[in-house]
Amino acid sequence: MSRKAKTDTQLVGDKAAAREVLSARQAFNEALEMRALRAIEACLAEDVILVPGDEAQLIHGRQAQLEAWQGIFEQMPDVAYQRLPARIEIGECGGLAAETGRWTGAWSMDGMQIRYSGRYFAKWRFDGLAWQIEAETFVTLKRSGGAL
Repeated sequence: MSRKAKTDTQLVGDKAAAREVLSARQAFNEALEMRALRAIEACLAEDVILVPGDEAQLIHGRQAQLEAWQGIFEQMPDVAYQRLPARIEIGECGGLAAETGRWTGAWSMDGMQIRYSGRYFAKWRFDGLAWQIEAETFVTLKRSGGAL
């Protein structure tokens, strides 16, 4: 079960907009937990970029990311990922936001419990209707249970 984003997330700039980004992040975490691809899709910009925290290839585009999530959910039915924002900053223009925080991932494979965690950075853009993720970069800082 995913945890809600901490209430002590630092909100910088336009607080109302920062709360909207925080709410969008919570919705994304819930969509991951529920394996709800349509809800994940709603959070992603068309040309979204995901830079994984390990040796995996960069994922470019909403459709490519949805296909990657579908494959992960099929291969690792117990997988759990979440992003825990520490700071959300709204740009002066009001249409861009920067989010930083910690991420976690856990699943089982070949009888082993695998756990990864680290830091992430996300770029959000307001498209006039909703905040969407344009880019996420992950850095894996800790691994347990799997090959290093």
